Amino acid sequence: MSLIDKEYFTLEEVEERWQMPHRDLAYLAENGLLRLSIRLFGAPIEFGCYEEMGNGEMGSMVLERTCFTGFQDLAEQDLFRLFRDGAVEVLHFAAPANHYCRMADPGGRILVRLVDVVVRRNERDQVEALHGLVRGERRSGQPVFHQSNDYTEIRLGDLTFSLGPVQARIVKVLHQAALAGDHWCVGKAVLRQAGSGCTRLSDAFKSQSNWRRLIESDGKGRYRLRLPAIP
Repeated sequence: MSLIDKEYFTLEEVEERWQMPHRDLAYLAENGLLRLSIRLFGAPIEFGCYEEMGNGEMGSMVLERTCFTGFQDLAEQDLFRLFRDGAVEVLHFAAPANHYCRMADPGGRILVRLVDVVVRRNERDQVEALHGLVRGERRSGQPVFHQSNDYTEIRLGDLTFSLGPVQARIVKVLHQAALAGDHWCVGKAVLRQAGSGCTRLSDAFKSQSNWRRLIESDGKGRYRLRLPAIP
């Protein structure tokens, strides 16, 4: 048992804590259920967002360029190649909806190996709470949330949902907010982030008869996913 109060952990430490085989940890990461990070030191990073141009197409706008020191989360597509090949060259990092984070020099890719990857403490604790992981076991009565194909396929407990692109982006925004600790989100803001032309979530999900079993409303214009409570 470690006597150090750590802020991040290796994959081996997490596997040992959850008593989970490596292949299952890879599954969680590749499907957006566990965010994995790398530590950067003075890396030239560009932060930006995507905006609709006058011709109806989306264009990128730079918000900041900086020499970044700290942690960045890896994107799911890179995690898939990382676990498959043992290493991957990374140009882009995970970012909120309609935003991006990438190396400022398009030719300046970073080689990431499995031994370079860590799990941050808050991510470990949130995943344990969300999915009932306690040393490899799931707490009884806790619905497990699973997404695949960039949130177009959702499973929550015994329920399954096949979502359209806009619906999937809405669920992704709500899920990322839950992982960040912001459980209740203003509906109109979520719709804007997801690129929806609707003014109400009910309109965006009118093709899903049981969507309220996936998304909960507080009756005051705010929404959240029906996930296990995070302490």
